[in-house]
Amino acid sequence: MFIRLVDESSGGWGHINFDHFRLHPKRPAAVTPPAIRLTPDEYPYRGLAADDAAAAMQVPEGFRVQAIASEPDVKQPIAFALDDRGRVWVVEAYEYPQRAAGDKGRDRILIFEDTTGDGTLDSRKVFFDGLNLVSGLEVGHGGVWVGAAPYLLFIPDSNHDDVPDAEPQILLDGWGYQDTHETLNAFCWGPDGWLYGCHGVFTHSKVGVPGAPDDQRTRINAGVWRYHPKRHTFEVFAHGTSNPWGVDFNTYGDAFITACVIPHLYHMIPGGRYQRQAGQHFNPATYDDIKTIADHLHYVGATPHSGNGKSDSAGGGHAHAGAMIYQGDTWPAKYHGQIFMNNIHGQRLNVDALRPSGSGYVGTHEPDFLLTGDQASQILNMRYGPDGDVIMIDWYDMQACHRREVEVHDRSNGRIYKISYGEGNSEEYSQVDLAKHSNTDLAKLCLHSNEWYSRHARRLLAERSHQPDEEVAASLRAATRSNPDATRRLRAMWALFGYESWTDKDFEMGLKDNDPHVRGWAIRLHDQYLQSRWSESQLTELLPLARTDPSPIVRRELASLLMRIPPAKRWDLAAALIAHAEDADDHNLPLLYWYAIEPLAEENPDRALALAVGASDSIKLLSRYMLRRVAGSGGEDAVQRLTTALASEESPKLRGLYLSALRKSLLGVKQLSAPEDWPMVYRELIQADELAQVVDTAALSLIFGHLPEASRTRLQSVANDHSLDSSIRISAIEGLAAQSQPQDWSWFVDLGVSIGAATDETHTSAPAVAAAAIGALSRFDNPNIAKRLLAAYPNLENSGQRIAISTLCTRPAWAIALLKAIGGGKVSAKDLTADLARQLEYMESPDVDRLLAQHWGGVRATNSDKLATIVEYKKLITDGARPTPDLGRGRLIFSKTCQRCHSLYGVGQNLGPDLTGSNRKNLDYLLENIVDPSAVMSKEYQQTVILTVDGQALTGIAVEENQNALVLQTAESKLTIAKEDIELRKLSPLSMMPENQLQAFSESEIRDLIAYLRSQRQVELPAPTP
Repeated sequence: MFIRLVDESSGGWGHINFDHFRLHPKRPAAVTPPAIRLTPDEYPYRGLAADDAAAAMQVPEGFRVQAIASEPDVKQPIAFALDDRGRVWVVEAYEYPQRAAGDKGRDRILIFEDTTGDGTLDSRKVFFDGLNLVSGLEVGHGGVWVGAAPYLLFIPDSNHDDVPDAEPQILLDGWGYQDTHETLNAFCWGPDGWLYGCHGVFTHSKVGVPGAPDDQRTRINAGVWRYHPKRHTFEVFAHGTSNPWGVDFNTYGDAFITACVIPHLYHMIPGGRYQRQAGQHFNPATYDDIKTIADHLHYVGATPHSGNGKSDSAGGGHAHAGAMIYQGDTWPAKYHGQIFMNNIHGQRLNVDALRPSGSGYVGTHEPDFLLTGDQASQILNMRYGPDGDVIMIDWYDMQACHRREVEVHDRSNGRIYKISYGEGNSEEYSQVDLAKHSNTDLAKLCLHSNEWYSRHARRLLAERSHQPDEEVAASLRAATRSNPDATRRLRAMWALFGYESWTDKDFEMGLKDNDPHVRGWAIRLHDQYLQSRWSESQLTELLPLARTDPSPIVRRELASLLMRIPPAKRWDLAAALIAHAEDADDHNLPLLYWYAIEPLAEENPDRALALAVGASDSIKLLSRYMLRRVAGSGGEDAVQRLTTALASEESPKLRGLYLSALRKSLLGVKQLSAPEDWPMVYRELIQADELAQVVDTAALSLIFGHLPEASRTRLQSVANDHSLDSSIRISAIEGLAAQSQPQDWSWFVDLGVSIGAATDETHTSAPAVAAAAIGALSRFDNPNIAKRLLAAYPNLENSGQRIAISTLCTRPAWAIALLKAIGGGKVSAKDLTADLARQLEYMESPDVDRLLAQHWGGVRATNSDKLATIVEYKKLITDGARPTPDLGRGRLIFSKTCQRCHSLYGVGQNLGPDLTGSNRKNLDYLLENIVDPSAVMSKEYQQTVILTVDGQALTGIAVEENQNALVLQTAESKLTIAKEDIELRKLSPLSMMPENQLQAFSESEIRDLIAYLRSQRQVELPAPTP
């Protein structure tokens, strides 16, 4: 016996243990080791006065923390910026978590200043009052930039007298605020002069200038965006992640964000698409996205939420706010270039080192920098100033998680802290005012060792670029070519570009630089200079670079460039880039190349196919994805194209890719003429060594109507073979189901009920295979199916019973039979879950509605009914005279109901939100979401209702779609529905989780379930009843 471990992942970390192996004639009894209990973290403080909170913070030796402003002078600080004098501009967010009606609100912008040089902010003034749901702030270009969904605003103050020149201007609208803690945020100026910001995944925006139609707007629901302050252009810089609340740029101008729930750190590359917390990428041909650069997690436990309050040893927890890459000049050198972020549940500042790796970086864990020990501390962002020390704002609220209820948030306080090293030197820097400097002085400051000076000097030069000084431009140009430090050459390049003095010669010289970051930025800046309007000759000049440049950093920039130019101009550069076999294992490049070449499938499918298949020896991912993409373009032309290529392909691995792509592209297609080369392909591949290729060949042959009986027999033999892995058997069942005939129903019933009732332990694949066979029965409109399933129901295992109930709920006649069986006691009413009861309502059958009310209960309730229900449940659950709830029995109930969609402590499904980190301890919150789950619902969890032409009613979350088929994810399985069979499709305003979830349970069961949902640790399931 031997084990081969093959790693085809580019992920940052992994772990595997090997011990000894023995083979047994029968499956041995499993021994479950005792669970390691995670001990609660200790945060001893809460509700401290500002000075006491600062004194309680633990920082490395030599550092000190000072409260430089606090309540009542500042409350609810949600965003801040430092101006050219080092003054602190802060937004107070009084409206969060609800936007006030109309545009007028209570949020306001304050300006704080240290006028005495003692480090405290002794001067305070109100710059603007009356804003609404503010979440972002930055200063520059003659005014103040404000994010207040649905608007990006600009408040002019051209003479810098701290008095607005006019009312706020709406630059962009369409910013969503469905989730008010995932709006536009974390504003900062990028090295290229754009205003950058973040955006969360559960808020859906269509951004454009006021009055723009939808086709002139840009969608974003997770990622990093940017806005040019002079051109007034908006674009998404990179898509994906979760709810980032911090973005910053390192010494090479690379962007990094911090995130929540998913891993915490990402290197954001222009045009990149990144791991999402939920939902699908806008481009359905994304296929995969770029993952975290962190080689570690900041939480322990099976899921992000399960580590809340127990992750001190790892860094505190999964949720982060703020991002600061320290580039001041007064802290010890070891902190320079490290990224700081606040850990919300861990009450601390985490630090990661950014270590170069390939085209990007690896984020490695460094010791936590600051521990507040304070449960109320909610530091949202931090920035270094002209003195090299760091200022940070603290929301300061015991309510760490987002809640829509206004009353749960403490609005009485807020803090601004300063972290200093040594004695500090605030007095020396209290008179700084870069706006008074000449352009010559600003050019020199662009190279300053404290990046605060460099960033502000660059921006001021950009503001003055309407009359550029040739001597200033010459000095910057000289620095780009002669400064021995590549990071200073970069700063000179950025400044020269912002000063609108960039030329073709600067681009040419930048490409000759010996540092890859400089060469990369020359490409990026010149693309902005040309506004992506490259001529053919200019692109041709980049070909030698694409072919021979030794640095993956340069190829990264070229890949980003490809995404910005028209597809017709991408071919030659793309071919040069994807020939680099050394990039196959790079963290970023294979997917960046894919995002760049994917549109070529529409431009010229044959050429795109040849391009990507030609890369099968260098970057295999590209050939697999392009096959899928070309196949997915649909139509007989695509099928013929792939079949012709398949017929001449000799590589077994590529043949498998062709077959898989063909089959996936034909999901939902019932019949198609066989391509010309198919008989020859069939003869050879039906005998292939790889069984998966045999199954795909037979399934495709059924679609093509080529030797259907032989193909059907081959698929049935695979499906019936208990010795095979479940995945290959299910693949065969899906192929049979997609091309089934009316008389085939009995074969599916026989297979499903026989396997579903199997108790032989060698049938390890039985539950999944039975589910596939029984689930396929929904395609057949035959009354005998209900009779057979209900007769077999008592003998089915739990998973078989669940899929049988789900199947019976797809047709009115079957639903009537099921409800009568419930009324007759043959099926427990508890087995009909509330989501399926709601699905029955969508049938709009009077007979179904009557029997449902008679034998199960009502699904909908009025608002007054819901409130009364919550009161009754709360009284029941808090009744201390009743027996103590049984947590184990509560988990058992959860496993049969809620777990079908949700997970808790790492166990369950991800169809609905993970419950581990929700506000479960709060009984009101829990009951409100159970009794009225549609009150607040993210779009990602909104269900699609399908009524088919032959009478099926189906509900689920749409997870995939092409021109032929729609794939719904239900609580039990994925359903593929041919679009030609859909009579009605609509999005339901109601949650997939229906009301009245608890009505099927006894009072003791309700108490057990709620107690388990509110528990703080996992419990064992009770032993099965003999």
